[in-house]
This record gives sequence, structure tokens and C-alpha cells, in this order.
Amino acid sequence: MLNQADFRSPQTRPVFPEDADDAHPRCREMAEAMRDLFAVGGGVRGKDLVGAGFTWAEIAEFRDAAAKLASTASVRQVNARPDLMADIIEKARAPLPNRPPLPRDTKETQARLVDWGRYCTARAALVLDPWPGQRERCLGLLSLYLNRLPIFPANREAVIKAVEQTLPQVAQ
Repeated sequence: MLNQADFRSPQTRPVFPEDADDAHPRCREMAEAMRDLFAVGGGVRGKDLVGAGFTWAEIAEFRDAAAKLASTASVRQVNARPDLMADIIEKARAPLPNRPPLPRDTKETQARLVDWGRYCTARAALVLDPWPGQRERCLGLLSLYLNRLPIFPANREAVIKAVEQTLPQVAQ
């Protein structure tokens, strides 16, 4: 009678089975099919995978690993680039409270968001009810926000002048 130890390989496995590179080719195919099905229909069901050419046995064997591979392949890291001068001018001309201009070496802090929100509010109020005091308040709040950014004074003035041209003209 043969002993079970006779069938074991003396070699050890160099990689873990959880490694993405060691995935079964059919598992990788299922992961791509899952990504495609999710993009089209917003979800992946067993019968969708059967329709894509997989057997129920393959689905049972590879479903979890393929879902993990599909999820890993679908995640994309996005790093926002710092705002250039043209971006700062554009954001100041059409301000949105959740998109403050942030040049290089500038972090989005609570104080900056509050200052930017004040400018956005003043700008919206000026559009609804233009009067000279509100126009000056709007420019003052923009200047306050820009003074806290690490940009040159000449650039601050250029932004303020560009924004001033787009503000509604009001009679005194």
C-alpha cells in the first residue's frame, strides 16, 4: 500500500496563492468579465457570468478571487495637480465653495475653506443684488483669501483685476 507522503513534492511554493500574479488564467478572465459586466449593468450576477461563458463550477471556485482582482484593477489613484495661475483666475471668476484654488505647496485647511466660502457667498450675493458695497466686499474677501496663499503679490493683483472685470458694474 502507498503512503500519502510518497505523493508530496519536496519543493516549496515560492509565492502565496493570494498573489494576483499567481491567479488562475480563468480567474483573470472572470475578473475582466466582472469589470465589463459591472460597467454595463452596475452589478454582476451568476447568470451574467454563465452568459459570459463560465460554468457554475468555475463561478463557485473563482468568484471571490476574481471579484478581488476586479476590484483591485478598478481602483485608480488620482492625485490632483496644483492649480496654475490660469486655474486660479478661472476658479475665482466662477467660484464654487467646494473647489478652492490651491497652488503648489498649499493644503486644503478649514480656515482656507471658510475664507473661500465667504468669498463664494459674497459673489453669489453680488450677482443677486448688485450694489457698490457688496462689490467691494467681494473683492476684499477674495484679496483676503489670496493673501493666505503662497503666491507672489503681482499674481494676486492679476487675479483680482481679472475677477474685477467680470463682476457686475454698479452705479454709485
